[in-house]
Amino acid sequence: MTIVLNNIRSCWNVGSIMRTCDAIGAKLILVGYTPKPIGQTLKMINKTAIGAEDSVVWKSFEHWQEVFNANSNNTNIAVEISNTSIDIVDFLKTSTTLELDKLFLWFGNEISGLEKDLTNKCNFEVHLPMSGIKESLNIATSVTAFAYILDTYSRLSN
Repeated sequence: MTIVLNNIRSCWNVGSIMRTCDAIGAKLILVGYTPKPIGQTLKMINKTAIGAEDSVVWKSFEHWQEVFNANSNNTNIAVEISNTSIDIVDFLKTSTTLELDKLFLWFGNEISGLEKDLTNKCNFEVHLPMSGIKESLNIATSVTAFAYILDTYSRLSN
């Protein structure tokens, strides 16, 4: 599984997501202005990554198109709540076996989400169901939930 973070603002979110990637064995792609674990941002990322920045395989790219074009043959899932997104439970009910090594989960900016051009190119647009008054979770929490749900589903399906 590869987690793609597109224009994430927070170093602490990136660090927390790195810990999730380490825990689940996922790769990480950092796109646009998403903080990278180098230079001055390393110390801030380390605050929540707590060493995972050294163990997680990560790459960075300037534009999402570079990442998408190189991986368009894989399963690309835009993780976002929208009028066209489907609940992850409904998605899994209709899915065939997921190949985790070919799965790219795209997460967008904490405020504005993913660009519509990107979500239109993805194979699926999926969201976590929300029962409370809030419409979304913190991105680090969302990444963790999605990664573990899909990893568990994949292992139970095999």
